[in-house]
Amino acid sequence: MSSYWQADPTSSHVRSQLIEVVSRIARIDADEIADDVLIRDELGIDSLMAMEIVAATERALGISIDEGRLSCVETVEDFVQLVEHLYRSRPGGD
Repeated sequence: MSSYWQADPTSSHVRSQLIEVVSRIARIDADEIADDVLIRDELGIDSLMAMEIVAATERALGISIDEGRLSCVETVEDFVQLVEHLYRSRPGGD
């Protein structure tokens, strides 16, 4: 998993790496994943895939994603914004 992440990702790195992880887990070409794509309905991410994506994101970025916050995530952009916020807000964050 670590090969997908930069050691100190910027906002653009966070975005591109998240799309790579979603692409790998959903088995969809990264170029086909637009910001406004609905994660569950259009990408077909089921609950197990979502757990894999969340776990990979938490490990790679040293953040914790509260399941309650995921209920508001509908699009790829929603997820990217949530992760960027959590990454910047973590102790020692940017």
